[in-house]
Amino acid sequence: MGSIAEVGATTVEPGSRGQEAAREQEAAVVPGDHPRSDPPVEPTRDSERNWKIAAGLGAAFLVGFIVFVATRPHHARAVAYPVTAPAHLEAGTVAPSFSLPRLGGGQTVSLTDTRGTPTVVNFFASWCKDCQAELSAFGALSAQIAGQVAIVGVDSNDTDPTLARSLLTTAKATYPVGVDNAATVATSYLLSALPVTYFLDAQGRVVHVAFGALSLASLDHWVSRLTGKSVRP
Repeated sequence: MGSIAEVGATTVEPGSRGQEAAREQEAAVVPGDHPRSDPPVEPTRDSERNWKIAAGLGAAFLVGFIVFVATRPHHARAVAYPVTAPAHLEAGTVAPSFSLPRLGGGQTVSLTDTRGTPTVVNFFASWCKDCQAELSAFGALSAQIAGQVAIVGVDSNDTDPTLARSLLTTAKATYPVGVDNAATVATSYLLSALPVTYFLDAQGRVVHVAFGALSLASLDHWVSRLTGKSVRP
């Protein structure tokens, strides 16, 4: 006699019939015994078409970007920007008179003392790097035009007069320099930065205004305009 195997509540005998019955019972599906599995969702034609469009647009953008990088100019192109001159006294305006204490002491520096002589008025300060760069040019100019054109320096809004004197000495600038500590004179000439140089005719009228550091060649040019003749022999 063979053994008895129990499957669920069904008793089967060993042998081919018992095994076949057991397989049939195991294959039976009882509702609720196993969770339902839904069939996989097939992609719709619309979603597939949208994906293809997005992929095509991405590829087109990538190709366009590569073409742009490959064909763009390798040299930066010059761009012209409008430049407006800072506020200043217009040509033909009579320059404001001033009287200032002289740097290093001595006689007062007055613009009226130069009336009747073409005059160059240079506003500077010891802390101004561009001012330092042009002082040697003014020193050289003062030696060239002695007796022909007057040069007046205005040390404006400066906190270190000792340094200003040292810079002038190094530049061999021996012309009179007035001290404008509160920038009162600079304000009357509409200054907003340094250095600035005014070129005045013999009547004290503005002929030209220069902004920034000047070279000796530039000074020679404008002084020649004041005198009507070349500065250099």
